[in-house]
Amino acid sequence: MTRQYTDSEKKMLEEYAQRRDRFAPMHLYRDLAGADNPDDGPESKLQGKIVKWAKEHGRPIQSNRQTRGARTLLTPGWPDITLILPGRVLFIELKAGKGRLSEEQKQIRLQFMALGHEIHEVRSYRRFLELVSGVKNDSGKTNQA
Repeated sequence: MTRQYTDSEKKMLEEYAQRRDRFAPMHLYRDLAGADNPDDGPESKLQGKIVKWAKEHGRPIQSNRQTRGARTLLTPGWPDITLILPGRVLFIELKAGKGRLSEEQKQIRLQFMALGHEIHEVRSYRRFLELVSGVKNDSGKTNQA
């Protein structure tokens, strides 16, 4: 069953879209359609590369590995990675191959976007590096990790 949004939630999503389009045109959000070529191997391999990058660059990271025990601790659909960059927080949902977002992940994604947060679906290390090295933020500035 698909969740219906309240009028206030619809308004927040519209405001988010206007803000996003003003500062970062859709071509910078191509990952929303899963447009990048996925890396070979499991999601955990990609997650390990990203955690290693964060440690090497001195960036705080929360990596949520979806083990049976973690599932009971995390809100269903919560992103795999929370990465803190200078002036920017990235929420990242990792997907391997042809993996698809669950309904819970879609709902969380819409909530984060409506509240003005960056949330990305990443399928490759190359796409991750693009995200941390130059996508414009809502202030119109280019962030450098």
